[in-house]
Amino acid sequence: MILVLIGPHGVGKSTLGEALARTLGWRFEPELGRVMAEDPRWRDPAGTAADQTDRAEAFDRELFARELARDLARSPDSPCIVETWHPGNLAYAAMRSPVQAAGWLGAIGAACRSVDAWVQPLSASRAVLAQRQSEPGDLDFFSVVGAASVRWATALGLPLLPVLDTRRSPELLAELLAELLAARFSRSSHLNPIPGA
Repeated sequence: MILVLIGPHGVGKSTLGEALARTLGWRFEPELGRVMAEDPRWRDPAGTAADQTDRAEAFDRELFARELARDLARSPDSPCIVETWHPGNLAYAAMRSPVQAAGWLGAIGAACRSVDAWVQPLSASRAVLAQRQSEPGDLDFFSVVGAASVRWATALGLPLLPVLDTRRSPELLAELLAELLAARFSRSSHLNPIPGA
């Protein structure tokens, strides 16, 4: 099983994901797009996530290929938390390189259907997102991408958990989410999200 954290930039996907992975004893897989964006071969250091350029097309093509390869390498018996994953990647790509998003949709849909994945949407107020922003770019763009990632998750047939506001500390949120996962999956899943529970 994988738990996918989605939401706008600055909402706390990385911070909560790492805290939740520690709490559950699961593996955490960071957002591949963020890793690639820090590499100048893939994105101009002066550019932003919204830029629609030839480099954006190559970026999204490589991102989809890497994400699908990571899916294939993942052990189905090892639960993990994945930041952004296909819904978030499609939300970005549909805005800056829609041809890439359309071209990869079939393979992404098949990957989503082949795994037990649940999506946890995260939200925060505009003021909180502005305070946490570390990526260059327009805050409105990131908010639109966050909302679009929820729509993509739905379009891909991925089950959504209730939206979680990330104003509280990551540790408290991790404990809360772990309890919610235990309650939801202890009766319905062959995997027990809490070791020893």
